[in-house]
Amino acid sequence: MPEYFTEKQKKVLREANARWNILYGATRSGKTRGSYYLIPLRIQEHKHHNILLTGKTVNTLERNVLGPMREIYGASNIGTISKTNQQVTLFGKKCFAVGANDDRAITKIQGSGLGYAYCDELTTFPENFFEMLKSRLDLPNSKCDATCNPESPSHFVKKHIDNKSLDIYAEHFTIYDNTFLSKEFITNLENEYRGTIYFDRWILGKWVKTEGLVYPLFKREKHFMKPNEFAQRYGKHYIRYVIWGGDGATTNDRTAIVPIAIMDNGQAVRLEMFYHDPKVNGQMSNEQLAPYIKRYVNELIQKYKMYENGVEFYMPIDCAAADLVITLNYTLPSDMNVYKYTKKDIMRTTDVVNNAIGRNSVIILDFGGYYNYVREQFVPCDDPLVVELETMVWDKNGTGYDGTITNDCADAFRYALCTYYLNPINLWETPGNEIF
Repeated sequence: MPEYFTEKQKKVLREANARWNILYGATRSGKTRGSYYLIPLRIQEHKHHNILLTGKTVNTLERNVLGPMREIYGASNIGTISKTNQQVTLFGKKCFAVGANDDRAITKIQGSGLGYAYCDELTTFPENFFEMLKSRLDLPNSKCDATCNPESPSHFVKKHIDNKSLDIYAEHFTIYDNTFLSKEFITNLENEYRGTIYFDRWILGKWVKTEGLVYPLFKREKHFMKPNEFAQRYGKHYIRYVIWGGDGATTNDRTAIVPIAIMDNGQAVRLEMFYHDPKVNGQMSNEQLAPYIKRYVNELIQKYKMYENGVEFYMPIDCAAADLVITLNYTLPSDMNVYKYTKKDIMRTTDVVNNAIGRNSVIILDFGGYYNYVREQFVPCDDPLVVELETMVWDKNGTGYDGTITNDCADAFRYALCTYYLNPINLWETPGNEIF
């Protein structure tokens, strides 16, 4: 291949032959330009099949893909998008061209199957559009090429890339992969972004959350691990105490019981949690949930032989969930020490959690999902607590959480962790005293 291509682009042209070919990473890294040379190959392969090109909008598709391709291949080979029928002619082949700008865009791709799809800025698409796209690639040799900048580690595209059971070719680009950029330009960007999370995303092309994170110190690779990995890293320890943080409501919010086990060396470890999502199970009162929570607590106590080992308990529940506090006080044994958790300073308690995370004093065990006690089935999924820790951001004033982001698990986690770290000595001697 000529020196017109970077080494990473040559690699893509040689190896990107999977059902899903996703090029992700830093800006100006050469990933999108490399994809321009895949498109004519796919059109030749699928000249008798339906072909779709899509971007966040048709304007971004024109700006990011069709315009640059027109400069490479000429206007005779790369047409313009028709406003009447959402089609564009590429190398003599009529292709559909649509924008995936909101949830309603899903209607644009319902219907016929696709031999090939090209997606520009995939991480900006609505998730339901992406799910529909999967079903449209219904031929044995259907392919999708996509480019994107990384977003949060919990983003649905990242989950898709990490799914080892799928036929995926994923290529990670850093800015250093673009050997045609001047050293001066790269140095300037390094200096502008160094010391910030933007360096990880825009220079190194990593999947990190950027703006206004509530828990910026949480990292999956450091704080989220399988139980056997935890034992290998930290050795085997016994449980002294378990603090069951709780949060919930009876409307659209989730109900979460997040147990933090305090080990004999002071290390905090998140065990299996109780999680009720009304969107999955239907809306339930606290009285209806109580038997499931009681069963969950008993099963965890038996699994870890907590009574046999003299483990002591404390259960701080969000004061806003007053009915849950009353219900669990009535339902659970008195030794659970169910108590109303009051919080006067949201910044203070959040700082305590960040301090514990920063010192690696708390580890979240990875069980591959959670058990849905209402439906009596295990739900394999990205851990809801981890997702919340990675995505929670402050509101515009920086004094509270962004209310559009789910935080029930993270709040229950915060109550449990702060209960211990703000009063680790005499907690069990005076369980009836409010901490704040």
